[in-house]
Parts: sequence; C-alpha cells; structure tokens
Amino acid sequence: MDNIAKELSLLLSMFENNLILQMEIISSLVIVSLVLGLVYAGLKLKKVRECFDCHIYDNEPVNLKERLKLYLSAPLMSGNGICMWRVYLSIPLAITAVIVYDNQIYSSIVLQVYVFLFVTDALDGAVARSLNNVTNIGKVLDPFADKFLDLVVLSIVVYFSGNAFFMVSTAIIIIFDIIGQTIRGKTKNPAANWVGKTKTVFKIITIYLISLNRYDLNLEYIGSIFITISLIFTIASFYLKAKEKIKSKFEALRRLVVKDLV
Repeated sequence: MDNIAKELSLLLSMFENNLILQMEIISSLVIVSLVLGLVYAGLKLKKVRECFDCHIYDNEPVNLKERLKLYLSAPLMSGNGICMWRVYLSIPLAITAVIVYDNQIYSSIVLQVYVFLFVTDALDGAVARSLNNVTNIGKVLDPFADKFLDLVVLSIVVYFSGNAFFMVSTAIIIIFDIIGQTIRGKTKNPAANWVGKTKTVFKIITIYLISLNRYDLNLEYIGSIFITISLIFTIASFYLKAKEKIKSKFEALRRLVVKDLV
C-alpha cells in the first residue's frame, strides 16, 4: 500500500507541475464529452442523423475474403464505417506513436487521436441504432475493431515500459483476445457482453497509466493492479465465449441425435 500511495503522490505532483499533462487530460475529457454528447443528445436530432449513412448489403457472406470486402465497402459515416476508422488508423497511429513516443507534446497529440478512436466505440452502435441499421456484420466488426486498436496500442506502451510483468501479461491478453474473437465470430450472438465491455474499459485505463512513463512516471504498482484486472476480465470473457460455443455444439449434437432416433 505504501508503494501505491507513493505512486499516487508522484502522479498528483506531476499533474500539478506539468502543463502538457494537464492539457492532455483536459483535452481527453473534452473529446470524450463531445462524442458522448453526440451519442446521447445529437443523434436525437433529425439534422444530425442525416449526416450519417446506412450500410446496406444484400447477403452476409461466409467466405472471409468476401466478408473483408464487405467491411471495406462500408460508408465511412455509417455504423460499420465508424468501426473501420479504428481498423484503418490503428497501424498509422502505432507507427507514429513509436516515432514520437519520447516527445511529450507529440505523443500527447497521438494520445488524443487514440482517445477519439476509443470513444467512437459508443458512436458506431448509436449511429446504427438511430438509423435502424444494426447488422450481424456490425456485431462482429465492433469488438474486432476495438481489439485491433487496443492490442496494438497496449503492445507499444508496454514495450516502452520495459516491465517484464507487463509484457507477459500483455502476451497472454493478446492470445486470449484473438482466440476469443475467433470464437465470437462463430456464435449466434457475436455482440460484446458486459464482461467484454468492462475488460475494454480496464484495458484503456491500463494503457494510459503505463503510457505515463513518457513523463518519466513509472507507475509499476498501480499499472500492475490494472493490467492484472484486465487479464482477469480477458480470461473471463474468453471463458464465456468458449462456454457458449461448447453449449451450442452440444445443442446441435443433441438435436441431431434426437432427429436420428425419431
């Protein structure tokens, strides 16, 4: 507890004395507030809804290549298109982050882009629902886009932290997330559940806390707590997906046996 209290004291002191960090946190809160304002108030206005598009398609393809084409064909201002923002920008954001990581001003700007992309997770679903354009493709694409962005950024900040525990935990999180996402795409209900959403929130907090080493502020104990919680929720989310998949397999087998007996 003493180490945690010490790190919290250092964090508070850094915030009080570092103008860049102050602006970083304030601008992040402004970005989140604006996007959430659009989600919960703006989309209720017809004029605002008219700024967004629907993603219309005839059939949902099974072939991976055809599904990818369908993802890429989504209008950028549709619910699925907003999901694709996170996919399109993840790699450029990662490359930029690696280049400017040690520069407090530039890395802070990159962080604002990440915060914006993260909060669009609330926007894409709201747009789809407000336009009555919720699709099965979107239910799969949304969590995939989240993981694609979060795991890339988490890997970068953990790499720069140089902390072995963070690295091992991140590797496990990546493995379980990738396998879990593969299972999710083959279930009847591919949408994210509350465990997955909670996991994402803790993952975002973990990313930000570990990234504070940009200010020579190494929150190893606090970071360890949050990355451990992220890991626990990741494994729990994987367990629920695997359980649902196994349950559906047994149900299909049961129906087949009953049919044969009849």
